[in-house]
Amino acid sequence: MATAREILQALSDYQAALTPWLEGRAGDGSQVLAVLKSRDVLHAALQQHPTPAVHILEEIQTLDSQLQQQAPQLGDLLPLKDYRKSFPKSAEQWWWSLDEQIVHRANRYDWVFKGLTVGAWALSLGLLVNITGRFLLGGAGVVGLSAVALSNLLTLIQARNDLSDASRQGFEKLLAKLMPSHWPEEAKFGSTVILASGLFAFWLALPNISSHYSQRGQLAQEEGNLGTAEQNYNLAISLNPDNVDAHYNLGTLYEDIQALDKAKTEYLIAMRGNVPQAYNNLARLYLQPPQPDANKATFLLNQGIKLADKQQSLPEVKYSLYKNMGWARFLQAQYPEAKAALTTAIAISQQPDVEHITNPGAAHCLLAQTLDAQKQPDSIPAWQRCCQLGDSGNPDENAWLLKARTRLETEGFNFNQSCTPTAAPLS
Repeated sequence: MATAREILQALSDYQAALTPWLEGRAGDGSQVLAVLKSRDVLHAALQQHPTPAVHILEEIQTLDSQLQQQAPQLGDLLPLKDYRKSFPKSAEQWWWSLDEQIVHRANRYDWVFKGLTVGAWALSLGLLVNITGRFLLGGAGVVGLSAVALSNLLTLIQARNDLSDASRQGFEKLLAKLMPSHWPEEAKFGSTVILASGLFAFWLALPNISSHYSQRGQLAQEEGNLGTAEQNYNLAISLNPDNVDAHYNLGTLYEDIQALDKAKTEYLIAMRGNVPQAYNNLARLYLQPPQPDANKATFLLNQGIKLADKQQSLPEVKYSLYKNMGWARFLQAQYPEAKAALTTAIAISQQPDVEHITNPGAAHCLLAQTLDAQKQPDSIPAWQRCCQLGDSGNPDENAWLLKARTRLETEGFNFNQSCTPTAAPLS
């Protein structure tokens, strides 16, 4: 039987072996073994003298608590699992299983991280389905994304329940090799969050990617590659249904190929994004023969002009709006209003910093017709500017140029001599 002196000596040795760890001075496997061996000696002494004094029990409890606090450091320096295989220990010698205690404490919240991992996987799958669907079929929007995420969450929960033990264990072994840790569930959750974050960042970038495809569509349209342009516009809209520029550009393409119903649809969508050009282009379609609707056009143009003023749009945009407003008023036989709108359009086109108006002759052609309708004698200069600046490749202007020829030749001017204001009348 161990004496009280032997217990005190074993306790002192235990304390001495543990002290360097408490003071941060220890750091190798041999010192870990020294601590565990001293605790073995104390354990053997206590078994031979099971009723030590109260103050000794209190000191042992204090030192054991301090040892447990040092468990992460000791477990990292010494492969306790291997020592237990070589030197089997009883369940009472818990200090040889400090590594298992670390894992047990770390795994207390595994159920939480497992649930979070399932949620992260569901989000990842939902994002993946949404992104893939946008690229292949069309955008699903936020509501569609939520529905996909929910359905994938239910599917994933069922899949995890059906996963075999062998498959799960194989995955955990692979994870242990790639990412050694006392927190496997936390590691799984972290990797899943990284995946979900990457997919979410890509999903947030879809509007920028959509803008890129819209710009590619514009370049293709300018080069005359209308099929390629249409594909790029449709992909831009699939990636971001709210890309009003892509809708507007697609409307201009459909108008170029005379798919006017489709063009109207795209312009209506672009109008929801407050694009003044969309108001203008849709109004111009309502002004086309054989059944123009000047009332609808006037309403749209009024809205477009207000919007252009508010947004301080480019002069080219304002020119088109006022030119078409003059056209609409002319069809309504509101000649003073038509003249005022057309005069404003011409003034905009004559500003020195305006260079990109492609149809400056249109306003002069419409003004000439308005002046003739008012039976005013000063319409000839307007007709001359019409034929000077008009574009016969434009269907509307081509019809007006034919009128200009008839009107000028009626007044004795030679249409083929540039239609200049100083052109001499025919004798």
